[in-house]
Amino acid sequence: MNGATGTFLFGFLLLLLDPIRGGRVEAQTPQGQQPPPAEKPAKEPPPPLFPKHGRGFYKNNDIEVIDATPQSPPLEIDDPSVPDKGQYEINLSTDGDLSKDEHRFDILFLDANFGILPRILGREVPAQLKVEFPYSGIKANGEPYAFGIGGATLGLKFNFYNNEHTGVSMSVYPQLELSLPASADKGLADRGQTLLLPLLVSRQLSHVTMVVNGGLEQPFHDPNRKTTLTAGVGLGRALMRKFSVMSEIHGESAVDFKSHRDLVWNVGVMYGVRNVPVYARIGRSLFSDDGRAHTLILFGIKLISQPMHGGG
Repeated sequence: MNGATGTFLFGFLLLLLDPIRGGRVEAQTPQGQQPPPAEKPAKEPPPPLFPKHGRGFYKNNDIEVIDATPQSPPLEIDDPSVPDKGQYEINLSTDGDLSKDEHRFDILFLDANFGILPRILGREVPAQLKVEFPYSGIKANGEPYAFGIGGATLGLKFNFYNNEHTGVSMSVYPQLELSLPASADKGLADRGQTLLLPLLVSRQLSHVTMVVNGGLEQPFHDPNRKTTLTAGVGLGRALMRKFSVMSEIHGESAVDFKSHRDLVWNVGVMYGVRNVPVYARIGRSLFSDDGRAHTLILFGIKLISQPMHGGG
């Protein structure tokens, strides 16, 4: 190989190796052509107008405030929200239904709820298991007091819809009421069983929270009771960080609107004592088929555990 040929091969190798830098080939952009524009980052969705709040106390802008949503207890209507997965909510109440000829009361009413997160049709649905029963008493005009276990209720609430941008939430809440024959004989509970099928809807408004309920109650094994329709609407607002007030109109009627009619107005409050909600209610019947005026009272305490790690 002569010197000219060696020089040519050496120069050719330099041309081949020039684009390589440390094992990386540099991309070449043709002359006169602009590099492609960088992709724009994906636009972040706007923050929700009505962030999710929790049961009892929850944080709003890093400040703990009490839940002002109309709910049971202290009211009769209930809201669609459920405890977080693995969270307990236990309500301990005492209540009374007082009229001229009869006094009914629950010395202790236990309402225990547990949050779960089942997967239904491939989607996780926040839900709540509920069991409740009272130790009750009754005093009819001219009769001695009678005491015993009242009707028990088992329920499963499914919070199937939540929209934090519109503040709308919806749940279905099938429940089954059961009673002991001895309790029914004393007048402490209805005979037979009752299937309850309510729909619960809430809407966050600018200054208040509104809850609407509508449902069907179907009794079994008691010919003296009829299928009834129930409906109610409530409004709630926090007046202070640890104090909220709520009110409702609640009623029921047989499907023919001729019997089993009742219309009640209730006012309830919740107050935080060392971040433990206590509640009370007072109400009055506006109309009742029995022709008597009823005064309704209730007070109690709400105990809420922390959700399990990873709870929804």
